[in-house]
Amino acid sequence: MKYRLLLFSIISLSLMISLVYSCGTRENDTRNQGLDFKSPFIGDQECASCHSDQYRMWKGSHHFYAMNEATSNYVRGDFNGEVFRHNGVTYKFYKKADKYFVETEGLESKNSSYEVAYTFGWEPLQQYLLDFGSGKYQALNIAWDTQEKQWFALNPEQDLEHGNWLHWTGGAMNWNTMCADCHSTNLQQNYIAEADSFNTTWSSINVSCESCHGGGRDHVSFMQSEEAAEATIERIREDLLSTKTTSQVELIKQCAPCHSLREKLTSDYSHDTDFLDHFNPTLPHPESYFADGQIKEEVYVYGSFLQSKMYKQDVKCNDCHDPHSLDLKANVKDNTLCMSCHENSYDSPEHHFHKLNTEASQCINCHMPGRFYMEVDFRRDHSFRVPRPDQSVLYDVPNACNNCHESESPQWASNWVKEWYGTNRSKHFSDVLLKADSLDVKALPDLQALIADTSQPEIARATAVWYTGQFPSEESLEILESAIQSETALVRLSGAKALSALPSEMKMLPLQDLLDDEERSVRNAAISGLTEFTVVDISSFAKQSFKKALEEYEEYLDVNRYFPQGEMNRGQYFEKSGKIDEAIKAYKEAIKKDSEFLPARINLAYLYNQIGQNQASEDQLDKVLEIEPSYGPAYYSMALLKAEQNNLKESLQYFEEGANLMPENHRLRYNWAISLQRLDMPERAEEIYLEALELAPDNVDYLYGLVTLYFQQKEYEKALYNVEKLLEIAPENQRFLQLQNLIIQRSE
Repeated sequence: MKYRLLLFSIISLSLMISLVYSCGTRENDTRNQGLDFKSPFIGDQECASCHSDQYRMWKGSHHFYAMNEATSNYVRGDFNGEVFRHNGVTYKFYKKADKYFVETEGLESKNSSYEVAYTFGWEPLQQYLLDFGSGKYQALNIAWDTQEKQWFALNPEQDLEHGNWLHWTGGAMNWNTMCADCHSTNLQQNYIAEADSFNTTWSSINVSCESCHGGGRDHVSFMQSEEAAEATIERIREDLLSTKTTSQVELIKQCAPCHSLREKLTSDYSHDTDFLDHFNPTLPHPESYFADGQIKEEVYVYGSFLQSKMYKQDVKCNDCHDPHSLDLKANVKDNTLCMSCHENSYDSPEHHFHKLNTEASQCINCHMPGRFYMEVDFRRDHSFRVPRPDQSVLYDVPNACNNCHESESPQWASNWVKEWYGTNRSKHFSDVLLKADSLDVKALPDLQALIADTSQPEIARATAVWYTGQFPSEESLEILESAIQSETALVRLSGAKALSALPSEMKMLPLQDLLDDEERSVRNAAISGLTEFTVVDISSFAKQSFKKALEEYEEYLDVNRYFPQGEMNRGQYFEKSGKIDEAIKAYKEAIKKDSEFLPARINLAYLYNQIGQNQASEDQLDKVLEIEPSYGPAYYSMALLKAEQNNLKESLQYFEEGANLMPENHRLRYNWAISLQRLDMPERAEEIYLEALELAPDNVDYLYGLVTLYFQQKEYEKALYNVEKLLEIAPENQRFLQLQNLIIQRSE
């Protein structure tokens, strides 16, 4: 049996955009020295002279306060010698002259004083950026609660040590990569991987006019020309993005780069190109969303809004939110905003069954439940869904009813909904996704129907494609091959990702069809599944597309090098390309960035094994288990390593522990059964083979292994019964036919 450790494809969850480089200036922005007259970005002061009302509203908005220099005009926290303690660490906030400082445990766990360079945000909390040199700015993990007027910890449950990626001195709290491009205008990250340093620049320090409307130089030049006096409103707006008349789809493209959870594909972002040409959005998968699509982790708005009926009805962001002040356009506490579109009958006890003018009667509390992020920041789910406590009963997902009625059960809430509205629930995509999430293979026909139903939200259909990929079979392969022909880019993107995880012989041809897709994100997903091939392997019609897509993929890998996940992806790319030394180097870089990034250690252990350094391989796996004793993949990998070294008895304890931690992993059980079979423990081997087959009934490897076990034990009746199952799956398979004949001969 060939030893093979587990591989993980880790997708960076960086929240970044990198825009076209230019240098502009604001009066209080000393970071950029002067104005680049070649740049399309000219600064918000140029806008103010003609758009004074919009400028005034913007100056009071969260966009204006997104980031500013740490001066008395912008610092809201108490820096009058205030002391805050968290997890044994002391933070002292004080002023010296007109500057603000924090004294605390920083780099290398030493106490130091750090000057606050910038404020970050305005309410309900404000963070502070500290200069760490090499162009790096770190966001302190202690923030100011602007409502309670007190310091608080952003991660109160975590006791993090220096060197941890999530520690405030670590990569997860780095401003340049995690926050900067959505809090400043025309930001260029400029990461220098070899020096682990930045030369980050911007045009405007905060989210200014040009963040949404694009560079204003052409617009200003036209308005200063003689043509402007007689120009139509359409011509005046021609040089701007995100105007009052911008279509819903185009407007969302402009908002999505900052209001979505996504990873960057390119180093530059052009305002007039498609969102999916520069970003790979996170779909409603269980890691970030609840299985029905409700928000769970900090996913921002894009992924939830695209699920909604509002999106389907062409509702735009600026239908509810003023684009300059960011305030809601009407009151939501008395339902005025919602009733501006909906019938008044919805604002009645006959609909919501609660007293008027109470929190329970507010539309948003039933249809936009929210969650707290960063401890005090309450954000609402923009999928505008109908509460479904019946789904909570079956699948343990949250519902709006029990958000208020915390002491009652979901069954109680479901009973009331049935009494008020009857037993029938409107068809909703979440019913299909929840069934699939329960790993019910019977969900495949429903998933296929959802994918094909163009009346359903495109993001829900794309999620159904992802779930289809969780049930690898000939049937699911056909569904995926159909999905990548979709007219909807998100569906094609999800199909490309799902296909990329399949064996080489299953994915090679269909993925080649996507190498010249119109969306770069789709091409990127396709080439990521083809990196194990060379241009020689690719069909003649796709060779040029393969070369171009590979160049784009290499740019994507380079753009994300700051992240441990980015180095992990580079390592996998080098590994598939046969560049083992480069792969090892990349995995080591990932571990250097985050010593607890376990998947990189697993892959490094595999490569050490491949080149015969088994002790180094075992050392890595031991380190993984030291860091995370309940990390199932490490036990599985250690078991395989021991088995390959013929230490079968030692392998058994690792197989068993891995199986306990990963109860759905049937492949582990198959390899475990092989070890038991080789150790002449037939009863236990049979038990584990049957467990694997219970999880994957039609897997021919597992059936074949069980047949060989029965044959060895001369249990010919059981062997014959199971070989006939094999032939039902593959009736023309010569190996199975020969085995059948051999069993019959021996049994006679």
